Amino acid sequence: MPNEMKQAERMMETSPDSALHILQHMQSVQTMTDANRALYGLLYFEALDKNNKLLQPDSLITFSLNYYQNHNKKNYLAKCYYYKAKMSKLAQRFDNATLLYLKALDLTKNNSENYFLLGKIYSDMGDICMIQKDYNESLKKIQLSKEYFTKAGNKVEASYRIISIGKVFHFQNNFRKAHQYYEQSLSQTSDSLLNGFAFQEIGINYYWAKKYDSAQYYLRKSLKFPYKGTSYAIRCFNLADLFFEEQQYDSAFCYAQLALKYPTTFFNQRDCYRILANTEYQRGDFDKMGFYISKYQDCTDSVRKIEIQTKTTVLEDMHQTTQTASITKQYLLVLIWVVPIIILVSLLIVYRLRKRNKGKEKQLEEAEVQISRKQSLLIDSLLQKIEETRAIQAANYKKATPAQREQMDKELYNTCLHVNDWEMFNRLMNRTFTGIIDELEKSYPDVTRKELVWSCLFLLDIPTPDIALILETQTGSLYKLKQRLTQKLNLKSTKELEQLLRNLSDGK
Repeated sequence: MPNEMKQAERMMETSPDSALHILQHMQSVQTMTDANRALYGLLYFEALDKNNKLLQPDSLITFSLNYYQNHNKKNYLAKCYYYKAKMSKLAQRFDNATLLYLKALDLTKNNSENYFLLGKIYSDMGDICMIQKDYNESLKKIQLSKEYFTKAGNKVEASYRIISIGKVFHFQNNFRKAHQYYEQSLSQTSDSLLNGFAFQEIGINYYWAKKYDSAQYYLRKSLKFPYKGTSYAIRCFNLADLFFEEQQYDSAFCYAQLALKYPTTFFNQRDCYRILANTEYQRGDFDKMGFYISKYQDCTDSVRKIEIQTKTTVLEDMHQTTQTASITKQYLLVLIWVVPIIILVSLLIVYRLRKRNKGKEKQLEEAEVQISRKQSLLIDSLLQKIEETRAIQAANYKKATPAQREQMDKELYNTCLHVNDWEMFNRLMNRTFTGIIDELEKSYPDVTRKELVWSCLFLLDIPTPDIALILETQTGSLYKLKQRLTQKLNLKSTKELEQLLRNLSDGK
């Protein structure tokens, strides 16, 4: 090993900044042996992490990971997985990060010498669960992390986890208990980074509890302390939100812009643009308001992509299942040599299962076809009922005045579809379109009854003038109704709205 690397490795715990400096100024990296180059990449990322620097370049840690995979160096490989996972976490690719953390855990959890690494892994996974609003699972992981940091003798990192436990209670609206944990962390260490983080969370906690004076005091106080990651942006955003709540729009605007200048997440970016757009609205500058709204929508799209990522608990279950399957496979390979008849039995079982599954798939397809036919019959029945009723009234309809015709049309739809009786209309449409009203009310509680009625009439292919008559509105107003409904369902266009309604009506 080159002398510079030996020196950097010795200084990593006590002087990580000096270790990073040595590693950054090494000249012979490309001419190293593969073993030394792999260790260099791992030490370099460890130094970056300890100095709160951006983890890059990816190629460096990837080389180390591939080398240690091929040479079965479990301790080093676990660290490589951890840093790859942390890169994905910082990029807000939480599902990919979780899978990598789980691989690191597989190599680490049975090794009592890796308490510190275990603490960091469980801490990061707890953070992801917190973002995914899985608070009970988050609490379990963060408490595990605290225990491992305590075993490792690292009081500062253990105190950080106490703050994280407080954050979980904060998100569960238990502000008093959250504050107790924040105060506990402050009493255990004088570390300036930790103190700034604690004051930040105390300020946010007071803000959510609507104690605005205390919130402003602690958030301003936190700005005077050093930070790491996205903490400074979080402090500025919460101050901006607080000032906007108190109608101090200039201060809100200033802090929201300041937050966007620091490393942050799509969640904070989105909320900062919300504040900026609302502030410009208060000022009457609608051009700038439109600009910030477009930025807000861009961030909302990014947040939506993050929120639909597979949850950590699901990935853990899948990972555990995969591990169990892998162990089972190894036992089967052994049994193949010992008891050849197991092969025949296994093949027979597989054949029977496949045959049964094919039968179930066929039954499922037939059931879907039957449901589709039934739905078509229900729709045709309703439309036929409307036409038959219209035909019966044809003679009177010709003699009637325009006002009388409108009344007759309304009565026609009320008789056939029960549009004036919400309970009966609800049951009829749910039966016709596979529970569409129940699904829309459950998934989109902001949707109005008028919008629900329009959705069902649209699926029945009722003419637009008749829909306007039923809803007692102008034909032109229906387009605005569609646009509002499109926004409520978080869709980009009315075409997407129409497609979504058709999918829901088919039970997809």
